[in-house]
Parts: sequence; C-alpha cells; structure tokens
Amino acid sequence: MTTITTTIHEIEEHADDLDEEIEADEPNVQVNFYPPLFLQRRMWILDVLRRENIVDVLDVGCGEGQLLSVLAQPAPWLAPPPASVFSSPARANGEEYMYKSDLPNLHARRIAGLDISAQDLAFAVKGTEVPGSSKEDDPYPYGVRVTRFEDLTAKVWKGGLQVINEEFVGVECIVCTEVIEHLPPDILPALAPMLLGVYHPTRLLLTTPSYTFNARFTRPNAPRAVRERQAYPDPTGRTDRIFRHHDHKFEWTEDEFRAWCHGAADEWGYDIEALGGVGRPLEDDPWGRDEQLGDASFVVAFRRKEDGKQDERAERARKALETLALKGEPHELLAVHEHKAHETARRHPTPDSVKLIGDAVKAKMESFREAFISLEQMWFEPEVSTLCGGWIEVLVWAVECYDGLNLLKAPNDGTKEWSIELVGGVEDGPPAMWPEGDSIDLIPENWMPGQDPEDLSSDEEAVSSTGADGDVSWNGSEVEDPDESWTRHDSDVETWGKGGGWGDPKQEWGGSEEEPSVLHI
Repeated sequence: MTTITTTIHEIEEHADDLDEEIEADEPNVQVNFYPPLFLQRRMWILDVLRRENIVDVLDVGCGEGQLLSVLAQPAPWLAPPPASVFSSPARANGEEYMYKSDLPNLHARRIAGLDISAQDLAFAVKGTEVPGSSKEDDPYPYGVRVTRFEDLTAKVWKGGLQVINEEFVGVECIVCTEVIEHLPPDILPALAPMLLGVYHPTRLLLTTPSYTFNARFTRPNAPRAVRERQAYPDPTGRTDRIFRHHDHKFEWTEDEFRAWCHGAADEWGYDIEALGGVGRPLEDDPWGRDEQLGDASFVVAFRRKEDGKQDERAERARKALETLALKGEPHELLAVHEHKAHETARRHPTPDSVKLIGDAVKAKMESFREAFISLEQMWFEPEVSTLCGGWIEVLVWAVECYDGLNLLKAPNDGTKEWSIELVGGVEDGPPAMWPEGDSIDLIPENWMPGQDPEDLSSDEEAVSSTGADGDVSWNGSEVEDPDESWTRHDSDVETWGKGGGWGDPKQEWGGSEEEPSVLHI
C-alpha cells in the first residue's frame, strides 16, 4: 500500500530585528468579499449538486447545518415528466412543453450531516425538521410557500470522522467544507481512506483555506511581529507559519494542496474533475499581488473511477484505518426527519383535469385583476401546482390547450420570463386591493440567507472578510474574544482523535457563521 504524505514546509518569515511600524501614509489593507466568502464556497458546492443532479448528500463537518437546511428545502417542481403524461396524439413527445429555468432545481432525496459538536448539531436538527412540526405560526416567514412534491429523508449524526458509519457506505456525494484544516495530525491520515476508500462516494467535494492568500491581509514584507498581532501562529509548532484561525492545525499552499489531492485520487481510484479556488476580494491589492496570491479558499471535486476495483480498495482502506488504531465512540443518530411529498405528486393529468387547471388559472388571474402574469408566479399558487401533479410542464400544456389563455414563451437569452395572457383582458369591475390568499411574501431587497429581515439597514451591504463554516478571519475581529467566544460548557466538549486530542478544548469544528462586514488591518 502506498502511504500518502504531505510535508508542510516552512515559509521564510521576517526576523524580529526587521520589525517596524507601518507608515501612516500607506493604504490600509482591506479584504472584502461579496457575496460573503462562506456563501461563495456554498454556491460552488450547490452548483455542482445542481449540475450533476445529485440527490444523496453527506455533509461531513456539517456544523450548524446551513448547507443541510438548504438541501432540505423542496424543489418548486419535479424534473420533466415522461412523454406518456401528455395524452394529445399530435404532441405525444411533450418536447413543446418543456420548461427550463435559469437555475436548475435541487432534487435532494436523502441528506445526512455529521459533526462532533452537540451544540452546533442542535441547530442542524432544527434546520432540517419538517416545516410546521415545531408549533411555529409560519414555517416560511420570509419566502414563498413551496409545495413538496418529492420525499426527503434527513438524518443528523453526532460522532468523529475516524469512526466508520456503515450507513455512509456508497453515498452519492460527500461534502467536506473548511473541515480538514481543523484535523489534528493523527486524524488527518484517516480522512482520505475513510471518505474515498471506505465510503467511496461517486463524488467528494472539499474546500480548505489557502495559506498563500494570507499575505493579502498585510503589506509586502510585513514584519512577523505585525502579522502575529493580526493572526495565529501554528498551534502544532510544526512550522513558523501564521494561520487565519486559532484552531487551524495547518494551512496549505497551492502546491501542497495539489500534491495531497492527486495523491489521494491515485491511491483510492478517483479522477479530479475540478481543482481551483473561490474568493477574490472586491478591492484590488494595493501592491498588485492578486494573481500571485490567488483565491481565499481551495476547492476540489473528486469523481470515482468505475473500474470494478472499488471493493478491493474499500477493504484496503479498512485495513489502513485499523493500522492507525484511532479511538472513538460509535456515531449517535440525533434525528431522523421524513419529509413527505404532497399526495398529488406525479399524478397523471386527464383531459378533465387539464381543463380544471385552465379554469383555475383563469380564475386566479381574474381575482388578481391581471391580464398578464408570469408562469412561475402562477405556479406558486398551490391550487394550480397540485392540480398539475408537481410538473410545471403540465401547467404549460394546460395553458396552451385552454381557449381563454395564451402562453407567451420567453426567448432563450434569459431577458424575459414565460408569461400567461388572459384572452380579452380583465372584465371591468372594482379593483382588488391585493390578490386573494397569501401565497407569496415580500422579501426585503437586501435580504441574505440566514439574516433576519427586521435587522436590515437600507444602507448595509453584505460583505465579509473570510468566511464562516469553520474559517474565521485573519485577525481577531471575526470573534469578539477568541477565549470567550469559543468557550463551551464542559459537558458539550467533544474531541476527535485519541485521548481527546482534538486540540483546543474550547474549539469544535463547525464554527460560527457570524462575519464582520469589513476587515481592516
């Protein structure tokens, strides 16, 4: 068996005798991201899941479950139906009714999260539960009410990476976001054989901070003493590097990251689909180092080779983990949430039901007193979408078949929406003050996911320094006081590794999603 090792070389730091104050007329170093860096990483993950139509996801190091809560949301409509749904003999293939939105839907059917922090996992359990199950008045206070047309199972687990969970074997996709840099030296060697060997997902999506990018937080040749005041020396003592978070056990350069990725892929039978980064600051570097320093976080997408040797590799991976002799408690299942599809999901339409859909659309438009309405706005009326069995293509078909309606298809350039026209317009009558029902809520203009709209300021911009998901900033401004902000009750402290060797007993991975709006150094 080939052993994969990555040597972390020391990078030259400046001696104390070069210490000097930054001159007052030098520009302040600002590092702002829009969207915030943690959202940029999440967007990269979600783009892959959408593009590859991944329905089965395990989030290793899920923290408070921000990604899981996104995956737990229902898709607004089902994937296109089979041609047999369209009963018209002249148009039996249904291609004329296919509707394509700019952003493909996620159709998750099974999701799971794993973390060691009981405190963080309490939020993950809450964020993946069935809407309305916790006696809240409104499960969708700031968004559109979406009818679920696909079953989903969500599970939340508590436990360490080094312990095998047989339920994870063969999962379609594993996500590991800003986690590996927190792993102690004795646990890191278990990552690749566990995730790629034992669990052997079709895909592994992983992100980690770039050490090279850290120079962006200070001017060139900044004295070491200046940088130590802004960040955190390597807590393991293996290098003289300065990291952007006090619990990071390492941060890799691009060459080191590439070496680890290619070594893991070769060892466990994977191809590397994508290898790059996310997170360029809004501002240009005052000293012109943007291309040299690259992105704030590295990203990599592994895809499994289908060469028939996976069982052999999985057995070898189990033996490798036995050799490491890492200890840990079996994973504890904290919650199972079963999200059930609406009873009308995938119900095939009949000629009678197609007319009922047209009648419902016409009645809605008349009640709204609208001669034109977007197709998607009409779809979010539950009376309409449930009659369509969850297929928006059936709505397209019904509108085109209905004598009193016209479908106005948009050009492929994305400049306009598909719309429905009420033939003859709206009859004269008293204007309605607002549409019947309350199926659509107003979303504040500057609202970002995870933010309370009531806290918004009209002048506030959503920018961040470095992201959350366990990646806190270069200096202490990401948390008010590291010694206080990361303190846990003794009963809540959990560890990876042998003998409680997770590191700082006040820190658990997952971290906080809170970020400042601007980072000044």
